[in-house]
Amino acid sequence: MSLKKSEKPGDKSNKNIEEIKDFSIRFTRSDKILVAAILIVIMLFALFIGGYWLVKNKHVKTIDELHQDNMKGKLSKDEGYLYNGYSFVKANGMWFTQIQKFRTNNLYNVQFHYGPRDLEDVPLSGNVSDFIALNGTYVAFDPTEKDLAYTALASGELSINLGQVFNILPVAACSKNETVACQTRPIVNCSNTNRPVIYMERSDKAAVIKENNACIRIMGNGTGIVKATDRLLYEWFGIMK
Repeated sequence: MSLKKSEKPGDKSNKNIEEIKDFSIRFTRSDKILVAAILIVIMLFALFIGGYWLVKNKHVKTIDELHQDNMKGKLSKDEGYLYNGYSFVKANGMWFTQIQKFRTNNLYNVQFHYGPRDLEDVPLSGNVSDFIALNGTYVAFDPTEKDLAYTALASGELSINLGQVFNILPVAACSKNETVACQTRPIVNCSNTNRPVIYMERSDKAAVIKENNACIRIMGNGTGIVKATDRLLYEWFGIMK
């Protein structure tokens, strides 16, 4: 079954999560290239920043060394802390921890813009755990919003973790076909498809809402949508409940 540009609303009451889990995404070569390009750019940026940091700081510790100090209680609360058994350390303005890659025994280093203590006031409603058993999902946004910088940042962080940690293919989509960029993208939202979709939605309050078996809304404005994205990821990783 292939992804379509748009779908008419189906009878959601007759759908169940097993149908969602079984669907298979056949993505195009351009989708593969897009995901690969994003990962390469982020890796190069991380190497550049890391190298600059090492030059500027003569006694910089590695992330692993910071975790060791954190476990021994040698870091201040602004530098690191333990949260539900996970070590969080801050470096280069980002929070780092280690999680077990989905369905493997391999530890994976992940980084976030916000630590879990910063997100305890971000509500999450509904059972979102079903999504991590999928092999693909749309990640949709409204292209007519005026400022999409933070939406792009949140979508990038979400897509990287979906692909690298959970082996879920993120397919970029638009909720409306009103821009040139959206002419070649699927047009989906939480109302017009029964396929899995994560919808990045502008809202005055940061929140994560599981609307039905096929839709998760990540809501926020500015940094709020980045906070909501990190909140969802922490839920999937089992760090926050």
